[in-house]
Amino acid sequence: MELRRTDMFNKIKRDDNIFKSELFLQDAIAFNVMISIIENIVRYPTPKIFSNGRDCIIVNSDPEHPVIVWTADSFKDYEGVFHFVDSEFKNNNPFKIMSKMELYNFLNARNKVDNSNKKILGAYQCKNLNDIEYVGRADNITREEISVVAGLIALFGKETGENVGTEENIVSDAESFINNPLNKVWRDTNNKIVALARIRITEKYARTGLVITDVNERGKSYAKMLVHFLAQHAMNIGKTPVIFTDFDYVPSNKCYRAVGYELRSTLANYELKKPQSVD
Repeated sequence: MELRRTDMFNKIKRDDNIFKSELFLQDAIAFNVMISIIENIVRYPTPKIFSNGRDCIIVNSDPEHPVIVWTADSFKDYEGVFHFVDSEFKNNNPFKIMSKMELYNFLNARNKVDNSNKKILGAYQCKNLNDIEYVGRADNITREEISVVAGLIALFGKETGENVGTEENIVSDAESFINNPLNKVWRDTNNKIVALARIRITEKYARTGLVITDVNERGKSYAKMLVHFLAQHAMNIGKTPVIFTDFDYVPSNKCYRAVGYELRSTLANYELKKPQSVD
């Protein structure tokens, strides 16, 4: 009978030295979401954080979001990772993991993955911006426009399959476009809101996300203009712009490359089968 290695990981604190290790920092672009969870105490007050102290970190912000598993390229004990995640997080709903392709391939080969919801994510970094012409402008919103922004956020969730939360959560995120001056909408020349994007700031990085364009305004490069604006702002404040996208969705990848983003790595976001059987 195989030993289920669930005792190889221990709880660690946000300031654990492994987050400063050379191995982890080599993957800092790809695992920027993990860094955001670790650094943002207000938004993520009680994440679960585990590590073997060397070459693997497991972080979960809450039971409704994926378990993020970082493994160094030299890491090999994928069976041990699986058994730990299965033991600690199997009650998460959905039971999802974000990881390097190596862990996904290991689990998929053993029939542990529900591939119906699998998504490959492209992790991009921008070092040099291309020149583009703006039509319209980036802006914040008025309180009267919260419903417009909430509608775009709901559209983002519907089209991408991302968990944008309850209606209350969506309205709260829409309000952040008033309260957080870093979050921006794009207005056309008639002052109409045609696109939006959110930016998350960490110590070294600025990650753009929640990029969505009004369905009636697509094909006019508004998202590209807004992403370009946010990348320029990130550079101006000394941050490295990063962005994640569905790697199989050609328009968004084309948009980000046109801005000046370069692909650094790919990750898999996938759901494990439940309930798990004991080997």
